[in-house]
Parts: sequence; structure tokens; C-alpha cells
Amino acid sequence: MDIAQGEKVEAELDHMIRRADERRRLSEGERREEELWQESVERYNAKRQAELTFQWISYHEAAAERALANGEAIAARHRAQIEALLGPGRNGENGAHRGEGYS
Repeated sequence: MDIAQGEKVEAELDHMIRRADERRRLSEGERREEELWQESVERYNAKRQAELTFQWISYHEAAAERALANGEAIAARHRAQIEALLGPGRNGENGAHRGEGYS
């Protein structure tokens, strides 16, 4: 088969496909492919946004728990320092708060 014959057959096939599509459009109307695709994209985006929001919530909850634990650890260290400065059996009258006891 030569090139010209192949092109002629291809043109006839294209023409048949176009005519079949025109007949289908007359009987069925336009297809909603683009609308369906857009709805699919919107559903995907909404689902993805919900997933991202949940991940951010999880992140912030964990960060808040870490911050609280760190704050409690810091407060406990300061309380231990207070106890160490007061010494065993002291009631806070060691003079350190008046500037005494420094060398």
C-alpha cells in the first residue's frame, strides 16, 4: 500500500468517526465528561484539604503536649534549685535573699 492510499483510508476513517460523533451528539447531547472531571477534582481537593487539616491538628496537639511537658520540667528544675538553696530543714531564712552567703 502506498502513502497516498494510506492517507486516503485515514481521511475516510476520520470522516466516519466525525459523523458518528455528530449523530451521537444529536441523539444524546453533549457529554458531561468535563463536568464529571471537575466534580472529581473538587472531591479530591476537599478530601486532601481535610487530610491536611487533620495532620496540622495532630501536629499542633503534639507540639502543645511537648510544650506543656517542657514547661513542667523547667518548673520542676527551678523548684529543685529552690530546695537546694534552702537546704535540708530550712524554712527560707538562709539569708541568700538578702545578698548574704555569696563569695
